[in-house]
Amino acid sequence: MRHPLKVSDVMTRDVITVTEDTPYKEVVALLAAHHVTAVPVINAYGGVGGVVSETDLIRKEEFQGARRLPWALRWWQRQARSRAAGLRVGELMSRPAVTIDQTATIPEAARLMAARGITRLVVTDGEVLTGIVTRSDLLKAFLEPDDRLLQRVRREVVVQALWDDPFGLEFAVQDGVVTLSGEVDRHSTAELAEKLTAEVDGVVGVDNRLTWMYDDTMSAPGHPAFTGGPAPSVRPCESGSSGPGGAHDRSDRIRCISRLRDRPKPQEQRGRS
Repeated sequence: MRHPLKVSDVMTRDVITVTEDTPYKEVVALLAAHHVTAVPVINAYGGVGGVVSETDLIRKEEFQGARRLPWALRWWQRQARSRAAGLRVGELMSRPAVTIDQTATIPEAARLMAARGITRLVVTDGEVLTGIVTRSDLLKAFLEPDDRLLQRVRREVVVQALWDDPFGLEFAVQDGVVTLSGEVDRHSTAELAEKLTAEVDGVVGVDNRLTWMYDDTMSAPGHPAFTGGPAPSVRPCESGSSGPGGAHDRSDRIRCISRLRDRPKPQEQRGRS
């Protein structure tokens, strides 16, 4: 089983919070003192009621002198101007807060940020605030040294996924780009290795140089796949076989495939009979 990085692995746990009654100037001072751009707002019930950010606070500056704007524009902006006039966090904040569970994966968090057009997510465990995760936090996976990334790729791709042919793969990592080399039994195994490697957190790219002995992704003329019928399962060894490839080990698979290649065609068998 693969173990991708979770939001809890990269989030900030020591979170500065405010309440809905926190005055405007106090929250501005908190943001400046802690060098953050937003803080979660805790409501009267102890839950996360929203988030107040620099974007919410800067509206006071944005709407100064707004009375000189045309009436139609002021009417269109009436809700934003009302929030800008607020004196306490409860009147200024954005609600509801966009939250994510701490067990979510990094790609899930990135997709949620992109979909909502935001740069941070409030992290929860059920209804309890456990942290906050930003875009810069999600990039931490790419800071891992190549040697540690190599260990993770081997663990998640070979040990936990490609149990059928683990010894045919060789890995090398440079600047986050993983090079796959070696020989595997099937074309589909080579494609799967590339897909699984690309999904490992911290991998920048994959250079797939794998070769294979048997191309199970293509069918020959007359094969049921060409006529719309079901493709038969591939079993190189009729007896004493084990595993998806029908062989006990790599050398057995090579001998089995050689026997298939040397097997007489149906026409030749009929001619001999």
